[in-house]
Amino acid sequence: MLDNEAGHLVTKSADLVQKVSSELFDKTGVSLVLFLKDSPDTLDKAGRLIYQKAKLRELHPPFIALFAHFGAQKIDILSNPKDLIPTDQIFFERIAPFLPKEWGKDMAKNNARFSFALLNGYTYMADAIARKHHITLASNIKEEYSNSIVKTTLYILLCSLLAIFFYGYFFGARKHGN
Repeated sequence: MLDNEAGHLVTKSADLVQKVSSELFDKTGVSLVLFLKDSPDTLDKAGRLIYQKAKLRELHPPFIALFAHFGAQKIDILSNPKDLIPTDQIFFERIAPFLPKEWGKDMAKNNARFSFALLNGYTYMADAIARKHHITLASNIKEEYSNSIVKTTLYILLCSLLAIFFYGYFFGARKHGN
């Protein structure tokens, strides 16, 4: 489910969120919802809490609700049950690094970074829920795990070559009497 009232997500991204949300709910029963609200009511904390409470009444557990307020520069992730997935870790690793560094300079660039951060976090949360339920999501963006296998293989080869070099350098010198 998606509430893109503020229009921060482009149509293609909004469609992806809808597809992923529907597939995730069908396969796991978990609702993963993104609420984008950008209005004068939600600029302060009290307004955001009123909005969040109203939206949370519409949801039935288990769920994860991602509330994003561009104007207030705030993102909240709420889940029921609380330990469904590590939302704080996902926020700090998958969302926060991509948020705009300096707000207000270039609003179009800020919106692009904000939208990317949300989409990155959303798709990662969907994958985390899917992994927890031992399923795969056909409509989600695929993360390349093979890349880590290639890196590991290259590191092993590099370490092996270094070990052979040092062995030859230190022990080969003794054989030749140097």
